[in-house]
Amino acid sequence: MGNTLDAVKAQRQAVEAVHAKLMEVATLVSTLQPQFERLRIDQRLKETLDAETKWLVKVQDLVGEVRAFREAEFGRFRFGVVWRWALACLFALAAITVGQAVYVWAEKPYSEEVDRLRAQAAFADVVQHRMSTMTPAERQQFDRLMKPQPRPGR
Repeated sequence: MGNTLDAVKAQRQAVEAVHAKLMEVATLVSTLQPQFERLRIDQRLKETLDAETKWLVKVQDLVGEVRAFREAEFGRFRFGVVWRWALACLFALAAITVGQAVYVWAEKPYSEEVDRLRAQAAFADVVQHRMSTMTPAERQQFDRLMKPQPRPGR
């Protein structure tokens, strides 16, 4: 994209340089024309001078048209570049949003499991702390309660 923009700028500068030279030549021709008429140049030279003057006017019009065309082309080019960048940014934001949503969706079961395991670990810490502070009588009673009882009827 930078190369195209540089090419458009270079063409614009070249058109402006040609226009400046043409204006300079037109000025010189307009200053020389009265001098030629004072010298009473022959008819053939006069016709050539008139033809070149007409040619310079046509070239000047052409340079104006090229300048207008290039400016319009540059405006369309700039709009296209801005539009492409806006779409690229929009796509990037959409991709980031979708990625985050998928991450949250994929992480949810694991975060629930981690919360459940944290609660179990906290309960186990409380039980372990309570067991470490039991007296021997409380410990024997606890062991009796924790011993599996045979089920009746089997």
